[in-house]
Amino acid sequence: MSVPFFKQFSRPKGAMGKVAGYIMSKENKKLNRWSAGCLDVKNGERILEIGYGPGACMKEIIKKNITIDGIDASAAMAEQAGKRLEQSIESGKARVMQGKVEHIHLPENYYDKILSVNNFTIWEDPDQGLKKLYHALKEDGRIVITMQPREDTASPNLTRMMGNELYQRLTKAGFEHVTLSYRRFWPELAVAAVAFKRKRDH
Repeated sequence: MSVPFFKQFSRPKGAMGKVAGYIMSKENKKLNRWSAGCLDVKNGERILEIGYGPGACMKEIIKKNITIDGIDASAAMAEQAGKRLEQSIESGKARVMQGKVEHIHLPENYYDKILSVNNFTIWEDPDQGLKKLYHALKEDGRIVITMQPREDTASPNLTRMMGNELYQRLTKAGFEHVTLSYRRFWPELAVAAVAFKRKRDH
């Protein structure tokens, strides 16, 4: 594989982007299932996924009686996910948006759960992005951010460094009860950070 193709995994474009999307959906299937399990989706909830890629995880989660929105920076992924989720979009159960989490408008106190799988490291401004998600989450809502390094320097140590960074940034954004879980999937150790928006006294 050429270097340009590897770049497709962060911001897929065009025909090669669609191939990258297919490969990602296969590699991420177990990772998505684990991440969705950490999310603990309940019937009737509103879910938001950041970096939905080809829409595989959204399609899996939507089997429950929920509504789900997705944000992804890639036009190729928006098109692919739109086709995969066509029936759910038409019925109003799903919505796919193209944009960057730092810039897109999100309603406050709206989502019960927020998920991001293998997308956090390409956010332009992680702190601003987490701040936006904090405000978009309902009180006592849950966020799950999963990362699995895929670059040449990937190692269990790098995964743990990513976990520590997630812990610090989530805490800085105001999230509480931050926990880190690790599990090995091909090709490398993955980390899932789970955190909650504080519940205010009324």
